[in-house]
Amino acid sequence: MMTFGTGQGYLKAGFLGFTASGKTHTATLLAVETRKLFDIKTPIACFDTEATMEYVAQRIKRETGMNPIGEKSRSLADLMKMCRECEEGAAEIVIVDSMTHVWTEVCEAYMKQVNDARDARRLPRRNRLEFQDWNAIKGPGSPWQKWQDYFLNSKLHIIICGRAQWEWDFEETEGSTGETRKELVKTGVKMRASDFGFEPSLLVQMERISVMDRDSKRMSKAFVHHALVIKDRYDVMDSAEADNPPGEFFLPHLQCLVPGAHNAVDTNLKTDMGVDEAGQAAFDRERKDREALLAEIQATIVEAYPGQSAVEKKLKIQLLDSCFGCKSWETVCRKDIVRLREDFAAVAAWIKQHPNTRGGKDGE
Repeated sequence: MMTFGTGQGYLKAGFLGFTASGKTHTATLLAVETRKLFDIKTPIACFDTEATMEYVAQRIKRETGMNPIGEKSRSLADLMKMCRECEEGAAEIVIVDSMTHVWTEVCEAYMKQVNDARDARRLPRRNRLEFQDWNAIKGPGSPWQKWQDYFLNSKLHIIICGRAQWEWDFEETEGSTGETRKELVKTGVKMRASDFGFEPSLLVQMERISVMDRDSKRMSKAFVHHALVIKDRYDVMDSAEADNPPGEFFLPHLQCLVPGAHNAVDTNLKTDMGVDEAGQAAFDRERKDREALLAEIQATIVEAYPGQSAVEKKLKIQLLDSCFGCKSWETVCRKDIVRLREDFAAVAAWIKQHPNTRGGKDGE
């Protein structure tokens, strides 16, 4: 057992926003401020998916005296390779812009491999992902899950940018005639990169908004990049906001980090799920055993009382009530397997005491 309180030493930040909201610019300022605060000597590394770094490279060089390094790619494999090279000493700060392109590449790469396999078997090609695909794409052991674990546990300051998308849900409203309607409404904003927006310890929503002209009291043609902190695990910047924020804006969060501290989460799979040699989990085996037991109980009752006469129907209800404590088969089906086995033990004796005197399946 470990003692908590030694601190976390590496920045894990995320910026989300729609087009031209200032994600890249603000992420760059945060990277420069992080480098300055922790007196980092290595260059800032950038994983560039949309050729944006060339627009901020000169700014980074002016602030740090060094050109940024990195890769231009959208491949998750290339991102992992670059980050491992950085962790080996090439850099200590990484900007990923944009995480959305990396997520899209993962989905498209999976879809291509699926269709390549279907082409080889002369099966129709698929044009979209299906429910069963998501476990392979982002489930346990998948490349995406490994990246999420690496993001949290690496000895790197990592800042990700991702495009925003609206979250939708149904809301009940009352119509003009009093009827209840369900309308699809916007309920929030999230990062368009699977569930990766939940991982950063500092998450900032960027928005491009018009500035009010004080003279005319109308919206002017000028814009500002508005930052809103929607998540801060240190709880020192929650709900903080600023227009065109400088790097110093994020100092309250950065100053809570402890240089050199590294508290990684153990992501190894250790829980015994009770899987047998045939690959069946304990809950799966129990489900099948329960279905088999219910079928056996039903067959025993039908064999004793096969007809549909009033007398036999009454006997079946009495049997269920006496042996299972209920009067419907649906209620019997909801019982757990241990209780079913115990109750089933009394069925044979009950049938022996109440023989069927209405022989024949039709009860005549």
